[in-house]
Amino acid sequence: MTISSDIRKRLLYAKYLVSRARTAQNERSDLGVAISLLLMHDAAEMLMLAAVDHLQIAMPKKWDFMDFWAEIKKSHAEPPQRIAMEQMNKMRVALKHNGTLPHSQTVRDFLPRLDVFFEEITKNYFDGVNFTELSLADLIDNESVRSMLHQAEQAFASGDKQEAFVKLKLGFDTLMRQLPREVPLIKEPPSTGQLPHGVRPLVAPYHQLLSQVVHTINLLSLGIDPIKSRFFGSIMPAVSWSYSGVPQVQLRHTYDDISKDVFETCFDYVVEVSLKINEVFKASTLASARK
Repeated sequence: MTISSDIRKRLLYAKYLVSRARTAQNERSDLGVAISLLLMHDAAEMLMLAAVDHLQIAMPKKWDFMDFWAEIKKSHAEPPQRIAMEQMNKMRVALKHNGTLPHSQTVRDFLPRLDVFFEEITKNYFDGVNFTELSLADLIDNESVRSMLHQAEQAFASGDKQEAFVKLKLGFDTLMRQLPREVPLIKEPPSTGQLPHGVRPLVAPYHQLLSQVVHTINLLSLGIDPIKSRFFGSIMPAVSWSYSGVPQVQLRHTYDDISKDVFETCFDYVVEVSLKINEVFKASTLASARK
């Protein structure tokens, strides 16, 4: 049974939630760990619902998280990782209903086990789908950006890290350059190039500060974390675009020692920005339609 486009998209959203859970753990705070646990649970539940629909299993009207194993077992092989997922579910119940914060290291240790759960479930119940090969780039609507992110993944997998980060940056810039007009952003201040030479040095610090303020406000209006943006910008190469849309790339450092975790963090950031833009675009379009 071939998986439908709807089921595939739900698998991608579940994987996106896992990536969000991984990012939340990096905050190294009790709140970050708690959010990570909730996201991990939501991701697992989304995967379960997709599996039930794909296998066309009639579930009871009211069923709990742990009922998944018993219901699937009635007509298919029993799902794996029941004990591990039961432990995660108990931690989530204790957090959400009793206000008991989970132990941070325990939650961190669950993430690899959740990855194994996803890999085994997709392999066993989604016709051999390889969970690790599902690309979050497929969540991006912009075809050009989606293609560049696929190229970035392929380049990194082949060992060409420099090309991978160049493609990531070009994809991100293309995304921002092709923002729908309906997305409400503040225009950046005009260039100081038209000012007299003697005035430019005096204005430059204020122009730079104003540009940074506008950039930060625009990020916040899109629901994007400025700290993530700053990290992304510190890793990426510099790119300037001609009026005809031709990019010129300037490498600021080498990428030989950049880890896979850093690449995935930057990759996930581009995906997150794309999804945030879609949310704002839909909200702006809906607001315009009501006028």
